Amino acid sequence: MQTLSKPNIKHQAIKTRPEIELLLCCARTHPNHSKIERIKALVREDLNWEYLIETARIHAVLPLFYWSLNKICSSSIPANLQQQLQSYQYAVTQRNLILTSKLIKLLELFEAYRIPVIPFKGPVLAILAYGDISRRDFGDLDILVSKQDFLKTKKLLSDQGYQPYSNSSEKEATYLNSIKDWQQEAYLHSHWELHMVDERDGVTIDIHHGMLPKQFSFLFDTEWLWKNAQLKPFANKMILTLPPEDLILILCSQGAKDCWIQLNRICDIAELIRTSGDIDWQLVYDRASQLRMTRILLLGLLLVHDLLEVELPKTILQKIQANPLLHSLASQIYTQLFSQTESYIQNWKVESSFFHLKMIQHPWDKVRYCFEHLLVPTIADRVFVPLPQFLSFLYYLLRPIRLLRSYSFGLHRQQSGQGVGNRE
Repeated sequence: MQTLSKPNIKHQAIKTRPEIELLLCCARTHPNHSKIERIKALVREDLNWEYLIETARIHAVLPLFYWSLNKICSSSIPANLQQQLQSYQYAVTQRNLILTSKLIKLLELFEAYRIPVIPFKGPVLAILAYGDISRRDFGDLDILVSKQDFLKTKKLLSDQGYQPYSNSSEKEATYLNSIKDWQQEAYLHSHWELHMVDERDGVTIDIHHGMLPKQFSFLFDTEWLWKNAQLKPFANKMILTLPPEDLILILCSQGAKDCWIQLNRICDIAELIRTSGDIDWQLVYDRASQLRMTRILLLGLLLVHDLLEVELPKTILQKIQANPLLHSLASQIYTQLFSQTESYIQNWKVESSFFHLKMIQHPWDKVRYCFEHLLVPTIADRVFVPLPQFLSFLYYLLRPIRLLRSYSFGLHRQQSGQGVGNRE
């Protein structure tokens, strides 16, 4: 593979702390010889191990970090932290095994009821990209279903004891539990996924009929994913999976949706590229062009190349280097990536919508994003002011008012140092 020289990472948020450099060196399954030697040199420095471990945990890469460090120089880990890391790794492995077992049972259930599904991320991505479910930290299961099977899937899971769950409030969860027939179409129009939790064991399933919220219109329709799905072996079964070319696009888009606030998103793409062998990069780029998301794709690839030194084809690197906006966005990402608190990740930035608009390249898609984000009602709007069906059109007027209230509250909290507003 022809590559250009790796860009220099000049951003101070990355260069000034040996802990961050060590984390980046270890956040990969196959560090090369030079990285191994650099890891051995870095662990001899006066490191703030508590900060290092907490940063790895916040970025959901602690299993990968510990696995690499333990393999290369386990004796360098302070004795008082060795047990803590081992316990954390054991807990992650146990949880991942439980989730994998749960996924297998769910796949059998869907097969029995003839509902085609495509599991992605979670244990499937852990095996596909990392080669081991214990090296990737995941806490739920993501399943893609067709739009026509979405409500059928929801009912089937409800019959199995799963209940709709909302990250935002109990009121939203209650609303989702009691959603009426006339409200279901509105839900499908404005929402791309539904969280359902089995309260007996706390396992959460995210049912998707889209890969991104409606405002990202280029990935709300997933028919093309079904056409490209492939049968692959998983846990002694043949399951539908996404080919690496499509999965790269999905992972880049979901990282962009979350404004790349966690390193694990970048590690997922890096490991997928490293383990997938011959990727048809022309197909990846052409498909991104058809979806009008080349900027999102190239930004994700710039991050994996810049931070984790993933080799990319010369043609892709030339497209990246020819776009100054990508480097500006990457610099903004580096600023927030390693200078945030856990509350920063748990909450949503008021500025996230502006960042999204920079990543969306087509003018019409920007207009669509603003319309969907500012006007189309969501569950939160319907819970905020319950209205009867004949007055449901008023939600289109209520939505911008509620958003303005939410953003004003978020800005007030941000200015007072209390965090930022909730994710929309």
